Amino acid sequence: MGGPDGRHSLFERIVGEYGGPLVAYAARVSGNPSAAEDIVQDAFLRFATSWKGPLEPSPQMTLWLRRTVHNAAVDAVRREERLRALHLRGAEERGGAVAPSSGQGGAPGDVSDAAAEAAEALSILSPRDRAVVAMKVYEDMSYREIAAATGLSEGNVGFILHVARAKLAAHLAAKKKGFPR
Repeated sequence: MGGPDGRHSLFERIVGEYGGPLVAYAARVSGNPSAAEDIVQDAFLRFATSWKGPLEPSPQMTLWLRRTVHNAAVDAVRREERLRALHLRGAEERGGAVAPSSGQGGAPGDVSDAAAEAAEALSILSPRDRAVVAMKVYEDMSYREIAAATGLSEGNVGFILHVARAKLAAHLAAKKKGFPR
């Protein structure tokens, strides 16, 4: 490792290797690309102060970073849901002001219709279910890897995926027939 400069360059290498995939994962879980960058930045700050292992990419490091980002992304979604509920309650008390947007992305036309439809469909799931689906579908993780990253059992991961897929299928079928969700 050498001195502080060697440690700094190793840390930069780790950020370079893990940063992009972690931001993409956090964006899928949170539904908010700009929040995802903050989530991952905070995870790397925690990593810099808390990681006790060697500064070499490893399965343990991957798991630690993934779990930290997962927990922070789920917390961010929950926090946003609480704020939205408070805003709606306040709006009802004031006579119907409009609720804030969910932070689901950029300007209209930034993503394909299919991608927008998929993101909208994922928004019907709970933060935990959305995270598990994102790990399986977008990250192609095994049940064992998802269980390790989330702290759930493999059986629970399988059940969550089964129920989430059914919810998504029902939502998309209803939408296709013109029914609101």
